[in-house]
Amino acid sequence: MKRILHIGSTYAFALLFIAAGVFHVIEPSGFARMMSGWPFPYGIIYATACLEWLLAVLLLLPNVRSVAAKMIAVYLVLIFPANLFAAREGIPFPGQESTEQALLWMRLIGQPILIGWALSIAKLEEKLKQ
Repeated sequence: MKRILHIGSTYAFALLFIAAGVFHVIEPSGFARMMSGWPFPYGIIYATACLEWLLAVLLLLPNVRSVAAKMIAVYLVLIFPANLFAAREGIPFPGQESTEQALLWMRLIGQPILIGWALSIAKLEEKLKQ
């Protein structure tokens, strides 16, 4: 039963990352607003989408799942400053004209939850391989 939940959780996370990549491609201007002052924001956004897709696919491969999950956790730490900037500056969610300030700050809570989820996938994968 534990293995079934682990696989379901892993596939759900991969689907989430695939959707995030798609959203980066559909709404690049919304993400570009979060990168004020960065050179080539659209190039970075499209590269980010590709990275999210790659990490999602790697997460589905049992041989590299643990490493992929850890890479996802690192990636989520690295993009945290962009979400913090968006909350501080009141930049709405991509695809929206405006977003309540409280929601922008609540999004920051979601990032550690996703990091914990990714790390739990890595930990359980390593445990199941023993």
